[in-house]
Amino acid sequence: MTIEELDKNLKEIGVSESKYYLQGLYGSTNDEDKIALVIKRGKCSIEYEIYYKERGEKNSLKIFTNETEACEYVYKRLIDNKKIEDSIFRKN
Repeated sequence: MTIEELDKNLKEIGVSESKYYLQGLYGSTNDEDKIALVIKRGKCSIEYEIYYKERGEKNSLKIFTNETEACEYVYKRLIDNKKIEDSIFRKN
């Protein structure tokens, strides 16, 4: 899965763009208070950094060297979050 495909898949299942930031190309225009995927140059290869940013601090930082693995991780996290949100709203 590529970042572009990730964005498409998230839209198809109804995840709001306000919930994620994908390198500034897709999703929200900023990475504050959401799951973010950012591409960086590592020592030996490209790195895909995933984090949740809150009050200017990156939390739950994970780094991948494979785009597919990084995108699948973000997809799973956002699906899990959506299931929790959906169950909360159904109860209310």
